[in-house]
Formats: sequence, C-alpha cells, structure tokens
Amino acid sequence: MARTIPRREWLAAAGTGLSSVARLRAEPQRGAEPTALIFGTVFKDSYLALPGARVVAYNSAGPRKKIRAVTNYRGEYRVRVPAGDATYVVEASAPRFAKESRTVQVYGIEKSTANLVLQPRKRARRPPDQPARP
Repeated sequence: MARTIPRREWLAAAGTGLSSVARLRAEPQRGAEPTALIFGTVFKDSYLALPGARVVAYNSAGPRKKIRAVTNYRGEYRVRVPAGDATYVVEASAPRFAKESRTVQVYGIEKSTANLVLQPRKRARRPPDQPARP
C-alpha cells in the first residue's frame, strides 16, 4: 500500500528539488562545447553609444558561420564563439552609418574586447548645374 506524504513534507521535498535544478542550470552542462566571449561597445563618431547596431562575428580562416548580435541601449554587445586559437572578424553596421570591422584574436576560452566607432555615411552631392527632380 502506498504511503501518503503530508503536504508539508511534500513541499519541503519539492523545494529542495527545485534548488538542485537551479544549481544544475547554473553549472556548465557536461559535453557542452566550451566557448570564448567577444564583447565591446559600438559608438557613433562623437563617441556616444549607438544602440540597435547590428554586430556580426565570423572566423576569418574557417567556414563562414556568422554569429549575430544587436547592441543594447548602452551600445554594448556580446558574442559567444567556439573556444580555441582563432582570429575573428567583428563587423558593426547601422542605418545612416558606414560599416566598420575589426579583427580579434581569441586564445582558448578567454574574453576579448572589440570596440567599434561608426562614422556617418557621406551623402552623394548633386552637381550645382543639375536641376532638382520634380
């Protein structure tokens, strides 16, 4: 015959189970591939943070698997890349700004920084003798 567990004991057991589940999530999973971190800030030409800029990182020597991110409200981004010795190209772009890129060397599972400054795109000027379009 099955024993019924009083509610108080059941809640205590469930609470310990949840804390162990939370602990497992915080620890890296076994068999998970180790990663390195590339992070930085994207600035405008006036060195103000540029939120909403698109950032793409890819390994310059290997296959062109692109890892994408978008800057937050402080212009910051972070991208996780496979661990190991490699050179990554980090490109940032935003509307009305010229694309900027930088190369970053990653060694093992370390953190690397790549800050980028985007310059405004230059508008094409209309020759003075050409009339404006209607």
